[in-house]
Amino acid sequence: GVDYTEARNTALRAALIPITNSLFAVGLVSLPGMMTGQILSGVSPLIAVRYQIMVMCMAFGSAGISVALFLVLVKTNFLRVEKP
Repeated sequence: GVDYTEARNTALRAALIPITNSLFAVGLVSLPGMMTGQILSGVSPLIAVRYQIMVMCMAFGSAGISVALFLVLVKTNFLRVEKP
């Protein structure tokens, strides 16, 4: 079997792959709705980009916190199953 700590770290990295990929695509491939709406309403593009970066960082943080909390809460279940 794999050590619990190694499995936990692998699970955390794997869970953050989708949100990390969406962070790479913002501004290059896609223009998010909030940023586009602000620019069309007349707000400076630099301010709109700052808000969009803040929103994406909040999404990344909430994904990371929820995965970390899940892994902490199910630790006893994983350790119970691991022992024969």
